[in-house]
Formats: sequence, structure tokens, C-alpha cells
Amino acid sequence: MNVLLTGATGYLGKHLLAALLRDGHRVTALVRGGSTARLERALAPFALPAALRAAPRLVVLAGDVSVADCGLADGVPAGPFDALVHCAGLTRFDAHLADEVVLHNLHGTRHAHALARRLSIPAFHHLGTAYVAGRATTPFGPADLDVGQAFNNPYERSKFEAERWLREAAARDGVALTVYRPSIVVGGHPIGENNAVSTVYTFMKAVQFIRECCRRDAASGRHRFAPLGFRRDGEDFHIPVRVAADPASTVNLVAVDDVVDAVLEGLAAPAPTAPRVVTLTGDDIPLAAMERAICGGMRLSGVRLVPAADFARAPANALEAHFARMTRVYAPYLFHSPRFVGGRGARAVDPAALTRDYLARATPAPRATVGALALDTLGIADPQAYFDALVGGAVGRHFLARHD
Repeated sequence: MNVLLTGATGYLGKHLLAALLRDGHRVTALVRGGSTARLERALAPFALPAALRAAPRLVVLAGDVSVADCGLADGVPAGPFDALVHCAGLTRFDAHLADEVVLHNLHGTRHAHALARRLSIPAFHHLGTAYVAGRATTPFGPADLDVGQAFNNPYERSKFEAERWLREAAARDGVALTVYRPSIVVGGHPIGENNAVSTVYTFMKAVQFIRECCRRDAASGRHRFAPLGFRRDGEDFHIPVRVAADPASTVNLVAVDDVVDAVLEGLAAPAPTAPRVVTLTGDDIPLAAMERAICGGMRLSGVRLVPAADFARAPANALEAHFARMTRVYAPYLFHSPRFVGGRGARAVDPAALTRDYLARATPAPRATVGALALDTLGIADPQAYFDALVGGAVGRHFLARHD
């Protein structure tokens, strides 16, 4: 097949791109600025032969879904294309980034769909999310979309609005539509450019950061965390940290390979005459089990999941405040669990194996400063990201308090 792909340098996009190339398809990747270097970095973990990463198998096209015509007003990519696979989007949950999230996830989807119509591409494949369910209180399946649910953040709402718009467009324009709704995608190559921090890996990074802070504090002889109950026995750490969460709440994880397989099957299937929705969900894993897997993998004890009211009785200590700040945008998911039904069969995800794989890829640099580790944990890699975090209150609170 000849496929036009958006979001090829992102987490899902790069896994799908590698699979398409391995399976013998031709791919034109729409990349912001036409950067072949970015695409090469994204594909590096897959060790593809050079012949698969060059024309005619892979063509890089300068474009940006966040602007009208995807930035292609003066040029049309060579076709014809059998399908457009839309992976581009912004997975950010911060309230102050709502406008940017809407620009990429809703308007970006509209722009990509308009490009498909302009190029007479017969099939549009959209990577959405199972969390269009928002805060739905009843079981949520492939046939459901608008059930009057509220949303936890601008990301969920933007993906909901994008899917609703696509359904209306499919009925109006006749472009065959397939929507994929994965839950929390994990595995593969999750650490790297464009996906340094996301969902469950944020919690792994936060636990790893607290452990590293305590290790360095003890090694330096300062012992500032000892009054909080920190103690160490070789590589086993005990750090009393409370996390506001409901232990009975669950997270739903799906392997990235299952998402890729579903899209490949969708591309090979006959074009649907009505919008087709593929829900990609795994087992519901209790938060208590996730905590045991992550902390066990990092040889850390002392983490407790407690009701939010616990912090009203005893304010957060320094380590607890750090953890809450790093994971704040995901707080709603620690108390509410949508119930997904009608999902495509998926392999089980082992949180302990996931943690081991993360640690093998994301060991902190021995000489990195604690400040650098903190910025990395928060996903801050450049001045603009720092400014966004400052505006959002993720960093700078103590500085601003001292320098009113």
C-alpha cells in the first residue's frame, strides 16, 4: 500500500511507521519542517535496514497538521495514496495548554481530513483514545461516544470533539473512517524525543527521582531526608511517601504492539461503509498492584496510597510535594476508572516487566544534577517548556515566594 502518515516521530507513529516499512508498504511521512534527522532519530531504536528508510520506501514531506492545508498549499505529495493514517496529536493534560491541545488534536484532525479529501484518499484512519469516555459512569463501548460525560482535562475533550467531527464528516463526505481507541499505551520504545514523559512512565520517573534524591543526599552526608523516615540498606530504600489515590481504582494498559497490529489489520480490511470504531484495551489493573510493581522493581518501600483528606490532617512533606507536583495532571485518574467494554483482544501487560524495561532504558546519568533530573522528570527540555511549566505552577513556586 501507499500510505500517508502524520505524527511519524511520536510514540505511536514511529512504531507504526517501522511496522509499515517492515511489511513492505510505501510511506510518505508528514514531518514538521521536513526534518529527516528527526525521523531518523525516531526510527533509530528499530534498526531498520537503510533501504527501508529511504525513497521510494520512505518519503519525508514537510508539513504541519496544526496549520491550514497542513502547510502544503504550494505543493501536493506524489500519490495516489491508499490511506491516510492520522497519528499526530498533542498528549498534554495541562489546563493552561487547552488552546494548544485543541489546535493540534481537533483542528489538526480537521486539516488532515481535508488533505485526504483534497488528494482523493479513500480511507482515513484516526488514532483516538479510549478516554473519550471521560468520566462516564456506565460501561463504555465502541458504539458509545456522547453519553453526556464530563472530561478530566482538555486532552480528553479535544479527542472527543475530533472523533465527533470525523463521524459527521464521514457521513457527509464519503471518506471511509476507522477510529482506533487505545487505552494507556505502553511498551516498545517509550523513552525518547516527543514522548519523554507520558502517563504511567511519569509515575516511574517520579519514583525514580525521589529515590535518586535520597541516594545522593545520603551519599553526600547531608542526611536531610532522614527526619522524614528515609533509610537505606544497600540498594533497598525505605522512603515514607503518601500518594493521594484510591487503591481500588484501576488503570487500563495496552501494549503498543497491539495498537500497531490493529492498525495494520484495519488497513488490510475492506473499507467500511459506516464509521468503524476499534477499542483497544487490556486488563484493568488496580493502582495498588501498579504501586507494588513499580516500587518493587525500584527496590523501594514506604509508598502508601491514601485518601486526599489525609493531607488535610498532615500536610505533604518535601518528598510528597515533589511527587504530587510531578504527577499532578494525572491526579483525576487515581480516583476514577472508566469501564471499557467491547475491546479487541489484547495481550496482558505485566507492570513489573514494564518497570524493568523502563529502568533498562532510563537510568539517570551519574553526574546529572538533581535539578536536571527534576526538569527531565517534568518533561522540560527547553526554555519554552520551562516557561509553560512556570505558568502552570509546576516549577518556580519557591522562587516566586522568595522574590515576590
